[in-house]
Amino acid sequence: MAMDPTAHVRFTRLYEAYYPDVLAYCARRVNRTDAEDVANEVFTVLWRKLDDVEQESAIAWLYGVAHRTITNRWRSNSRRIRLRERLDGLGTETSEPIDTVVVRRDEDRKVFDAMAKLKPADQEVLRLSAWEELGAPQIAEVVGCSVSAAEQRLHRAKNRLAKVLSPSLEPSVAIHPLPAEEGGRP
Repeated sequence: MAMDPTAHVRFTRLYEAYYPDVLAYCARRVNRTDAEDVANEVFTVLWRKLDDVEQESAIAWLYGVAHRTITNRWRSNSRRIRLRERLDGLGTETSEPIDTVVVRRDEDRKVFDAMAKLKPADQEVLRLSAWEELGAPQIAEVVGCSVSAAEQRLHRAKNRLAKVLSPSLEPSVAIHPLPAEEGGRP
C-alpha cells in the first residue's frame, strides 16, 4: 500500500507539534513508562484517523484519545486486580465447608460445559457481561452493534444458556430465579 505523501507530512507536523504535550498529559496521569506507551497509542490512532482530525482542534482531539486510552488501562488494571483476587480466593484455604466449595465448583463446571455448547457469538456476549462486567453500551461497542442489539443478543444468549443448563425449565425461570422471600436463594 502506497503512503500518501501529504498524509505523512501532516502526521509528522502534528506529531512534532503535539507529542511533547500529549506525553506530558499522560505523565501527569500514569507512570513514565505507561505515559510513553499511551502517547504512542494516541499517535497510532491519529495515523489511522488522520482525515478526521482538524488542525485547529487537534490537541483537544489528541487529549481525548489519551483520556480514553488511560481510562481503558485503568479499567483493565482494575479488572485484572479483581480477577487475581477472585483467583486467589479459589485456593484450598477457605472458611467455607468443603462440601460447599465442591458444589460451587461442580456448578461452575456445568456452566462452563453449557457455555461450550453455545455459538461463539453467544459465548462472547455472556463473557463480556459476566467476566468483564460490561453493560449493554460497552458490549455494543466491543462487538460493533447498537445498544439495543447488544441488549437483545445478551438476552437471547442468556435464554440459550438457560435452555442448555435446564432444558426442562422455562427460560424465564432459569434466568430469573425466585426472590428469597418466595423460596429462592438469598
